[in-house]
Amino acid sequence: MKEFKNEFSWSKSRDESFQTCLRQYYLNYYGYWNGWLDDAPSRTRQIYILKNLKTRQMWAGERVHQCIERTIKNLQRGIPILDIDQIISITLNRMRADFKSSKMKNYLRTPKSCALFEHEYELGVPDELWRETAHNVELCLRNFYNSEIFRGLKEIPPGHWLETEQFSHFIFEGVKIWVVMDCCFRSDSDITIIDWKTGKSTTEDNSIQLSCYALYVLEKWGIDPGKIKIIEYNLSTDTPKDFFITRRNIEDIKGYIRGSIADMKFLLTDVEANIPKDESCFKPVDDRRISEQCNFKKICKGR
Repeated sequence: MKEFKNEFSWSKSRDESFQTCLRQYYLNYYGYWNGWLDDAPSRTRQIYILKNLKTRQMWAGERVHQCIERTIKNLQRGIPILDIDQIISITLNRMRADFKSSKMKNYLRTPKSCALFEHEYELGVPDELWRETAHNVELCLRNFYNSEIFRGLKEIPPGHWLETEQFSHFIFEGVKIWVVMDCCFRSDSDITIIDWKTGKSTTEDNSIQLSCYALYVLEKWGIDPGKIKIIEYNLSTDTPKDFFITRRNIEDIKGYIRGSIADMKFLLTDVEANIPKDESCFKPVDDRRISEQCNFKKICKGR
Protein backbone atom coordinates (compact mmCIF):
# COMPACT_ATOMS: atom_id res chain seq x y z
CA MET A 1 0.00 0.00 0.00
CA LYS A 2 1.27 3.45 -0.92
CA GLU A 3 2.43 5.41 2.11
CA PHE A 4 0.80 8.80 2.57
CA LYS A 5 3.05 11.77 3.15
CA ASN A 6 2.08 14.73 5.28
CA GLU A 7 2.90 17.43 2.75
CA PHE A 8 2.82 21.11 3.59
CA SER A 9 -0.07 23.01 2.00
CA TRP A 10 -2.25 26.02 2.79
CA SER A 11 -5.98 26.57 3.10
CA LYS A 12 -8.27 29.10 4.77
CA SER A 13 -9.26 26.54 7.42
CA ARG A 14 -5.60 25.79 8.15
CA ASP A 15 -4.91 29.50 8.55
CA GLU A 16 -7.90 29.87 10.89
CA SER A 17 -6.59 27.07 13.11
CA PHE A 18 -3.11 28.65 13.13
CA GLN A 19 -4.54 32.04 14.09
CA THR A 20 -6.78 30.56 16.79
CA CYS A 21 -4.29 28.43 18.77
CA LEU A 22 -0.87 27.03 17.89
CA ARG A 23 -1.41 23.86 19.91
CA GLN A 24 -4.73 23.26 18.16
CA TYR A 25 -2.94 23.83 14.86
CA TYR A 26 -0.21 21.31 15.70
CA LEU A 27 -2.71 18.61 16.69
CA ASN A 28 -4.93 19.31 13.67
CA TYR A 29 -2.16 19.09 11.09
CA TYR A 30 0.66 17.04 12.65
CA GLY A 31 -0.29 15.29 15.88
CA TYR A 32 -3.07 13.23 14.28
CA TRP A 33 -0.94 11.80 11.45
CA ASN A 34 -1.27 8.01 11.04
CA GLY A 35 -3.94 7.96 13.75
CA TRP A 36 -6.15 6.00 11.36
CA LEU A 37 -3.79 3.02 11.39
CA ASP A 38 -4.74 -0.04 13.44
CA ASP A 39 -1.39 -0.02 15.24
CA ALA A 40 -1.33 3.75 15.90
CA PRO A 41 -0.12 4.84 19.37
CA SER A 42 -3.10 5.43 21.67
CA ARG A 43 -2.57 9.21 21.95
CA THR A 44 -2.20 9.59 18.18
CA ARG A 45 -5.38 7.58 17.69
CA GLN A 46 -7.19 9.77 20.19
CA ILE A 47 -6.00 12.96 18.49
CA TYR A 48 -7.27 11.59 15.16
CA ILE A 49 -10.70 10.88 16.68
CA LEU A 50 -10.92 14.29 18.36
CA LYS A 51 -9.84 16.04 15.16
CA ASN A 52 -12.95 14.68 13.42
CA LEU A 53 -15.43 15.98 16.00
CA LYS A 54 -18.05 18.42 14.74
CA THR A 55 -20.32 20.73 16.70
CA ARG A 56 -24.01 20.34 16.00
CA GLN A 57 -23.90 23.57 13.95
CA MET A 58 -21.02 22.27 11.79
CA TRP A 59 -22.78 18.93 11.37
CA ALA A 60 -26.02 20.62 10.30
CA GLY A 61 -24.19 22.85 7.84
CA GLU A 62 -22.38 19.86 6.37
CA ARG A 63 -25.63 17.99 5.80
CA VAL A 64 -27.20 21.03 4.10
CA HIS A 65 -24.16 21.40 1.84
CA GLN A 66 -24.24 17.70 0.94
CA CYS A 67 -27.93 17.88 0.09
CA ILE A 68 -27.47 20.90 -2.18
CA GLU A 69 -24.40 19.32 -3.77
CA ARG A 70 -26.42 16.24 -4.70
CA THR A 71 -29.17 18.39 -6.17
CA ILE A 72 -26.75 20.43 -8.29
CA LYS A 73 -25.00 17.31 -9.57
CA ASN A 74 -28.40 15.85 -10.47
CA LEU A 75 -29.17 19.06 -12.39
CA GLN A 76 -25.91 18.65 -14.29
CA ARG A 77 -26.77 15.06 -15.19
CA GLY A 78 -30.39 15.76 -16.11
CA ILE A 79 -31.78 13.72 -13.19
CA PRO A 80 -35.17 14.98 -11.88
CA ILE A 81 -35.09 16.75 -8.52
CA LEU A 82 -37.19 15.26 -5.74
CA ASP A 83 -40.02 17.14 -4.10
CA ILE A 84 -38.75 19.46 -1.35
CA ASP A 85 -40.63 17.57 1.39
CA GLN A 86 -38.98 14.32 0.28
CA ILE A 87 -35.57 15.97 0.28
CA ILE A 88 -36.06 17.31 3.80
CA SER A 89 -37.38 13.96 5.05
CA ILE A 90 -34.36 12.10 3.66
CA THR A 91 -31.94 14.66 5.12
CA LEU A 92 -33.49 14.64 8.60
CA ASN A 93 -33.61 10.83 8.63
CA ARG A 94 -29.88 10.75 7.86
CA MET A 95 -29.32 13.18 10.70
CA ARG A 96 -31.31 11.01 13.10
CA ALA A 97 -29.07 8.08 12.18
CA ASP A 98 -26.00 10.29 12.65
CA PHE A 99 -27.24 11.44 16.04
CA LYS A 100 -27.94 7.92 17.26
CA SER A 101 -24.54 6.65 16.09
CA SER A 102 -22.69 9.57 17.67
CA LYS A 103 -24.57 9.31 20.95
CA MET A 104 -23.53 5.65 21.15
CA LYS A 105 -19.97 6.82 20.41
CA ASN A 106 -19.58 4.43 17.50
CA TYR A 107 -16.89 6.79 16.21
CA LEU A 108 -14.52 5.37 18.83
CA ARG A 109 -14.55 2.13 16.83
CA THR A 110 -15.25 3.64 13.41
CA PRO A 111 -13.59 7.08 13.31
CA LYS A 112 -15.09 8.01 9.93
CA SER A 113 -18.64 7.86 11.34
CA CYS A 114 -20.43 10.90 12.72
CA ALA A 115 -18.72 12.24 15.86
CA LEU A 116 -20.39 15.16 17.61
CA PHE A 117 -18.50 17.43 20.00
CA GLU A 118 -21.52 17.57 22.32
CA HIS A 119 -21.54 13.78 22.73
CA GLU A 120 -17.80 13.32 23.19
CA TYR A 121 -17.77 15.90 25.97
CA GLU A 122 -21.22 14.91 27.30
CA LEU A 123 -22.48 18.49 27.36
CA GLY A 124 -26.08 17.55 28.08
CA VAL A 125 -27.59 19.71 25.33
CA PRO A 126 -31.35 20.15 25.92
CA ASP A 127 -33.67 18.45 23.44
CA GLU A 128 -35.06 21.80 22.32
CA LEU A 129 -31.62 22.85 21.06
CA TRP A 130 -31.29 19.66 19.03
CA ARG A 131 -34.77 20.35 17.61
CA GLU A 132 -33.65 23.90 16.82
CA THR A 133 -30.70 22.47 14.88
CA ALA A 134 -33.04 20.26 12.84
CA HIS A 135 -35.41 23.20 12.30
CA ASN A 136 -32.56 25.34 10.94
CA VAL A 137 -31.62 22.58 8.49
CA GLU A 138 -35.21 22.46 7.24
CA LEU A 139 -35.35 26.27 7.05
CA CYS A 140 -32.10 26.44 5.05
CA LEU A 141 -33.28 23.81 2.59
CA ARG A 142 -36.72 25.36 2.11
CA ASN A 143 -35.11 28.75 1.54
CA PHE A 144 -32.72 27.27 -1.03
CA TYR A 145 -35.29 25.29 -3.02
CA ASN A 146 -37.69 28.25 -3.06
CA SER A 147 -35.02 30.81 -3.97
CA GLU A 148 -34.47 32.82 -7.12
CA ILE A 149 -30.90 31.47 -7.07
CA PHE A 150 -32.09 27.87 -7.36
CA ARG A 151 -34.46 28.80 -10.18
CA GLY A 152 -31.48 30.33 -11.95
CA LEU A 153 -29.31 27.24 -11.39
CA LYS A 154 -31.94 25.08 -13.09
CA GLU A 155 -31.49 27.13 -16.27
CA ILE A 156 -27.70 26.73 -16.55
CA PRO A 157 -26.69 24.77 -19.68
CA PRO A 158 -24.78 21.53 -18.93
CA GLY A 159 -21.57 22.78 -20.53
CA HIS A 160 -21.43 25.89 -18.35
CA TRP A 161 -20.94 24.12 -15.02
CA LEU A 162 -17.37 24.28 -13.70
CA GLU A 163 -17.09 22.91 -10.15
CA THR A 164 -19.35 21.82 -7.28
CA GLU A 165 -17.91 20.97 -3.83
CA GLN A 166 -14.71 19.74 -5.46
CA PHE A 167 -11.39 19.59 -3.58
CA SER A 168 -9.23 21.68 -5.87
CA HIS A 169 -5.89 23.40 -5.62
CA PHE A 170 -3.48 25.71 -7.35
CA ILE A 171 0.22 26.33 -6.77
CA PHE A 172 1.24 29.65 -5.25
CA GLU A 173 4.98 30.30 -4.99
CA GLY A 174 5.64 26.57 -4.76
CA VAL A 175 2.92 25.81 -2.18
CA LYS A 176 -0.32 23.91 -2.84
CA ILE A 177 -3.34 26.06 -1.96
CA TRP A 178 -6.58 24.14 -1.35
CA VAL A 179 -10.05 25.49 -2.10
CA VAL A 180 -13.53 23.95 -2.17
CA MET A 181 -16.13 26.07 -3.94
CA ASP A 182 -19.76 25.24 -3.23
CA CYS A 183 -20.86 26.10 -6.75
CA CYS A 184 -19.10 27.61 -9.76
CA PHE A 185 -20.34 28.11 -13.32
CA ARG A 186 -19.70 30.13 -16.45
CA SER A 187 -22.17 32.58 -18.01
CA ASP A 188 -21.09 34.23 -21.25
CA SER A 189 -17.64 35.68 -20.48
CA ASP A 190 -18.14 35.80 -16.70
CA ILE A 191 -17.67 33.23 -13.94
CA THR A 192 -20.02 33.09 -10.95
CA ILE A 193 -19.17 31.50 -7.61
CA ILE A 194 -21.87 30.84 -5.01
CA ASP A 195 -20.97 30.18 -1.39
CA TRP A 196 -23.66 28.80 0.94
CA LYS A 197 -23.74 29.84 4.61
CA THR A 198 -26.00 28.15 7.15
CA GLY A 199 -25.28 30.14 10.32
CA LYS A 200 -27.69 32.81 11.50
CA SER A 201 -25.07 35.56 11.62
CA THR A 202 -24.74 37.78 8.55
CA THR A 203 -21.91 39.94 9.95
CA GLU A 204 -19.01 37.48 9.63
CA ASP A 205 -16.20 38.73 7.37
CA ASN A 206 -15.54 36.03 4.77
CA SER A 207 -13.50 38.24 2.44
CA ILE A 208 -10.32 36.13 2.80
CA GLN A 209 -12.13 32.92 1.86
CA LEU A 210 -13.97 34.52 -1.05
CA SER A 211 -10.80 36.22 -2.32
CA CYS A 212 -9.09 32.80 -2.25
CA TYR A 213 -11.83 31.48 -4.53
CA ALA A 214 -11.27 34.38 -6.91
CA LEU A 215 -7.51 33.79 -6.94
CA TYR A 216 -8.10 30.12 -7.76
CA VAL A 217 -10.44 31.03 -10.64
CA LEU A 218 -7.89 33.56 -11.92
CA GLU A 219 -5.07 30.98 -11.75
CA LYS A 220 -7.10 28.16 -13.35
CA TRP A 221 -9.08 29.94 -16.05
CA GLY A 222 -7.13 33.19 -16.46
CA ILE A 223 -10.27 35.32 -16.26
CA ASP A 224 -10.05 39.01 -15.43
CA PRO A 225 -11.01 39.73 -11.78
CA GLY A 226 -13.69 42.15 -12.96
CA LYS A 227 -15.49 39.23 -14.61
CA ILE A 228 -15.64 37.16 -11.42
CA LYS A 229 -18.89 37.45 -9.49
CA ILE A 230 -19.27 35.91 -6.04
CA ILE A 231 -22.60 35.47 -4.28
CA GLU A 232 -22.54 34.70 -0.56
CA TYR A 233 -25.96 33.26 0.20
CA ASN A 234 -27.00 32.90 3.84
CA LEU A 235 -29.56 30.12 3.66
CA SER A 236 -30.76 30.53 7.24
CA THR A 237 -31.76 34.16 6.74
CA ASP A 238 -32.46 33.84 2.99
CA THR A 239 -30.00 36.66 2.35
CA PRO A 240 -27.83 36.76 -0.80
CA LYS A 241 -24.94 39.23 -0.89
CA ASP A 242 -22.76 40.07 -3.88
CA PHE A 243 -18.98 40.23 -3.50
CA PHE A 244 -16.99 41.82 -6.31
CA ILE A 245 -13.28 41.28 -6.94
CA THR A 246 -10.69 43.88 -7.94
CA ARG A 247 -7.01 43.65 -8.79
CA ARG A 248 -6.33 45.09 -5.35
CA ASN A 249 -8.23 42.20 -3.73
CA ILE A 250 -6.07 39.74 -5.65
CA GLU A 251 -2.82 41.39 -4.57
CA ASP A 252 -4.06 41.65 -0.98
CA ILE A 253 -4.91 37.95 -0.76
CA LYS A 254 -1.58 37.00 -2.28
CA GLY A 255 0.16 39.06 0.41
CA TYR A 256 -1.98 37.51 3.15
CA ILE A 257 -1.30 33.93 1.99
CA ARG A 258 2.41 34.68 1.60
CA GLY A 259 2.64 35.98 5.17
CA SER A 260 0.59 33.12 6.61
CA ILE A 261 2.78 30.52 4.90
CA ALA A 262 5.94 32.18 6.22
CA ASP A 263 4.56 32.11 9.78
CA MET A 264 3.66 28.41 9.50
CA LYS A 265 7.03 27.44 8.04
CA PHE A 266 8.83 29.20 10.91
CA LEU A 267 7.59 26.38 13.15
CA LEU A 268 9.08 23.64 10.98
CA THR A 269 12.50 22.07 11.56
CA ASP A 270 12.57 20.74 7.99
CA VAL A 271 10.52 22.74 5.50
CA GLU A 272 10.99 20.35 2.59
CA ALA A 273 9.91 17.30 4.62
CA ASN A 274 7.22 19.28 6.53
CA ILE A 275 8.59 18.21 9.91
CA PRO A 276 7.38 20.42 12.79
CA LYS A 277 9.27 21.52 15.85
CA ASP A 278 8.45 19.77 19.12
CA GLU A 279 4.84 19.98 20.27
CA SER A 280 5.96 22.14 23.21
CA CYS A 281 6.88 24.90 20.73
CA PHE A 282 3.21 25.18 19.75
CA LYS A 283 1.90 27.04 22.79
CA PRO A 284 -1.79 26.72 23.64
CA VAL A 285 -3.74 29.96 23.70
CA ASP A 286 -4.57 31.38 27.11
CA ASP A 287 -8.23 32.07 26.41
CA ARG A 288 -10.85 29.95 28.13
CA ARG A 289 -13.50 30.83 25.55
CA ILE A 290 -11.36 29.20 22.87
CA SER A 291 -10.11 26.24 24.91
CA GLU A 292 -13.63 25.29 26.04
CA GLN A 293 -14.75 25.00 22.43
CA CYS A 294 -11.64 23.17 21.21
CA ASN A 295 -11.90 19.56 20.03
CA PHE A 296 -8.63 18.75 21.81
CA LYS A 297 -9.36 20.14 25.26
CA LYS A 298 -9.45 16.59 26.67
CA ILE A 299 -5.73 16.12 25.95
CA CYS A 300 -4.50 19.71 26.19
CA LYS A 301 -3.24 21.03 29.55
CA GLY A 302 -4.43 17.77 31.10
CA ARG A 303 -8.05 18.89 30.79
